[in-house]
Amino acid sequence: MRPKLGLLMLALVVGLASALLVFGQVITGTISGTVVDKSGAVVPNARVTVTNTEKGTSVVYATNARGYYTAPFLIPGTYQVSVEKAGFQNAVRSGFVLQVDQYQTANFTLSVGRVTQTVRVTAAPPLVESQTSSLGQVIARTPVEELPLNGRNFAQLVWLAPGVTSGVEGENLSGNSTYNPRAASDFNAYGSTEYGNAWLVDGIVDNEYTFNTVIVQPSVESIEEFKVLSGNYEAEYGRGAAVVTTSTRSGTNQWHGSAMDYLRNTALNARNYFAAPTAAKPPFIRNQFEATLGGPVIIPKIYNGHDKTFMFLDYFGERQIEGESYVSSVPTMAVRSGDFSNYTSNGQLIPIYNPLTGTENAAGQVVRQQFTGNVIPTDLINPVGARVASIYPL
Repeated sequence: MRPKLGLLMLALVVGLASALLVFGQVITGTISGTVVDKSGAVVPNARVTVTNTEKGTSVVYATNARGYYTAPFLIPGTYQVSVEKAGFQNAVRSGFVLQVDQYQTANFTLSVGRVTQTVRVTAAPPLVESQTSSLGQVIARTPVEELPLNGRNFAQLVWLAPGVTSGVEGENLSGNSTYNPRAASDFNAYGSTEYGNAWLVDGIVDNEYTFNTVIVQPSVESIEEFKVLSGNYEAEYGRGAAVVTTSTRSGTNQWHGSAMDYLRNTALNARNYFAAPTAAKPPFIRNQFEATLGGPVIIPKIYNGHDKTFMFLDYFGERQIEGESYVSSVPTMAVRSGDFSNYTSNGQLIPIYNPLTGTENAAGQVVRQQFTGNVIPTDLINPVGARVASIYPL
């Protein structure tokens, strides 16, 4: 029994490690580079410190025998990279803005000198993505928070990416179907079908596989940024004509919070175009409200989360009351009694046939007799049907 138990535990550990690996690759970024001296010779065993300047957290790496280092699984944010090696001046490069699923390169050339001397360089953003062959567009927090979104649905911002267009209006993924009462999640990337897209939230698959819609819609205030991958993306994504990978926010060393309410109501809405001028507008009241709070985890005398552990809380709620206007045809008094003599469409009489009649002509078609004068005899009117018709208002 013990060997089997050991194999089971090993399988669980490998499975969890694989899940964490995919999680990191999908929503995090990587900073890598080489360290050389002025002559171009590689500098092995140099101490490389990668610091998230927004959180104060640091991770230390060392260059290998070829002077190469890599810092994977970094959450989106602003970073500083410093290099130290005995006999050389310290080198610091700051201002690395790392986005979701992005690779940044930070190469260093060390000068001979004392360790107490430091050379500082402000990093410039790369003009071209040279580390991968993927095509994608990152939608950062600013447009997510500031662009107007009717319904507060972040998926509408996917259309900001090049080559992306909205899906078919009124179909299931547009959110208008009674079979799919979720928010719209339809888009076409370079002509691919909207039913083949993949959605990820913090590396977790967020696809509902009946209509391939989004299961959980992250609230606008909880999103750090998201990336729309439209082609040639890496194998860890697994599937999808296009992939939308979303990274949610986390806290920092400073406390920050927000509160909002998005209001729509009857007084602000236009009248239904087909409604009568004297008809009252149907009621519509929608409140979408949200509150967030983020900061360090601090428990006095037990644990200080400064530069270590952070929290981010988010609550999103929606309350809606909606009335709808319908324009329908109702039976007239003449129609209720079976008189269809004035039953016309575009000026043409609509003939009413006796369903109890029918002869087959030479072409094999069944030909029924039209009621005389287009009037149904009283004895052929079903009393249940007459009762149902009488319920309609005149």
